[in-house]
Amino acid sequence: MLGNGLHLPVREPEIVASLELLRADNIPHHEGVYRVDWAGIRTRIGMLPWAPQELAGSTNTDLPIPTDGYRSEAEEYVALAVSLTNDRDSYRVVEVGAGWAPWAVMGVVCAERAGKRAKGIAVEAEPQRASWARQHSADNGVDSLVTVIEAACWHTETTLSFPVLDAIDMGGAVLAGEASSDGSPSMDYRGAFLEHRDVPTVTLDTLLAGDEPTDLLHIDLQGMELEVILPALELIEQKVRFLAVGTHNRYVEGMLQQTLLRREWALLLESPSTAIFDGVRPSLTGFTVQDGNQLWANSRFRDAHPMLIRQR
Repeated sequence: MLGNGLHLPVREPEIVASLELLRADNIPHHEGVYRVDWAGIRTRIGMLPWAPQELAGSTNTDLPIPTDGYRSEAEEYVALAVSLTNDRDSYRVVEVGAGWAPWAVMGVVCAERAGKRAKGIAVEAEPQRASWARQHSADNGVDSLVTVIEAACWHTETTLSFPVLDAIDMGGAVLAGEASSDGSPSMDYRGAFLEHRDVPTVTLDTLLAGDEPTDLLHIDLQGMELEVILPALELIEQKVRFLAVGTHNRYVEGMLQQTLLRREWALLLESPSTAIFDGVRPSLTGFTVQDGNQLWANSRFRDAHPMLIRQR
């Protein structure tokens, strides 16, 4: 048997209702440099060179459906929204492959606003993006509550090779094989030849440690998601209420469906990745032109929002 009988899928009415849960009563001023959204989150647009710079110094209180126009699709916001409802006075979010830590920061801000004790962890291997995560936390007043770990998440503690990226390139991933021994550029999953540097790793055992569950584990690793998730399945089932995965090829999506549905997780919401199979690439992810998303609910935790629970 696949799936579980506890959770209901998230459809269009629930998307709107869940996103409204994040709406802030008091919207901070954009101060000429931020993009401020309906949840009261301030994003320093000038820090993100690929974002439309005309958004700096603006406020938009519309719900991000189907997207926010510069960052993410509604599905990722829904994952954050539903994870905030629990039967505890605390909230915990872990974001792996964090970039500037939008989900760790937003989760902590919204949980604090709801009167919960909040803790966020953001894991980012690229130094400039890790600095963005620290800045984004400070811009939203939660830098003391969000820990930024400059490392790559992996299934063991080791050292891996990570590309040296331009600021505009948000597609970096750890190298699947060995980097060039002479320091010359190595080919990444897209077929691009880039310089790589050694980075330390951190495991989910470390990130999920402690007595409290993690309300949202958000993983976005440019096609390397299975290497982190599958070896840690039992731990994730014990510790994680909601799992949000940025997907980068159909194989990853199918493997997650086959594996998690068999283990009584519910796939609440998904948008498949899209690819154009033009030419030759070293990996499936190299053909991807639009990332996907999957939102999973763990049947071992039953303190979800009522809109997600099947009525008996």
